[in-house]
Amino acid sequence: MGKKILVVEDDDTVRLSISVALRLKGGFEILEAEDGLRGLELAKQHNPDLIISDVVMNNLNGFVMLETLKEYPETADIPVIIMTNRAQSDKEWKTGAAVEYLAKGFTLEALLSKVNSILKIKPA
Repeated sequence: MGKKILVVEDDDTVRLSISVALRLKGGFEILEAEDGLRGLELAKQHNPDLIISDVVMNNLNGFVMLETLKEYPETADIPVIIMTNRAQSDKEWKTGAAVEYLAKGFTLEALLSKVNSILKIKPA
């Protein structure tokens, strides 16, 4: 079975596009959450190998979700890719975690490359 990735994104179209691309092109098992609260639940239940999350979402934003995940030993070390329109300024956020940033407008190839790099998967 492939690596498990949790995609947390409130825009259904974006979430579906990312999920389908990672599933078909990367062979990953994908979990989907429409907001940070659901993302927290799924991360605790399934302990994914990687989390890809938007920042601005209803119920719980991506940074608060990340801070909360760091409070639990079982989810504290999960690497995270934060998708944002403000990738440069958001690097100032002190997460103390393995966090990568990806500016929205990225290509699916760029995303897959970053995912493979984080998960140490060599391209085919």
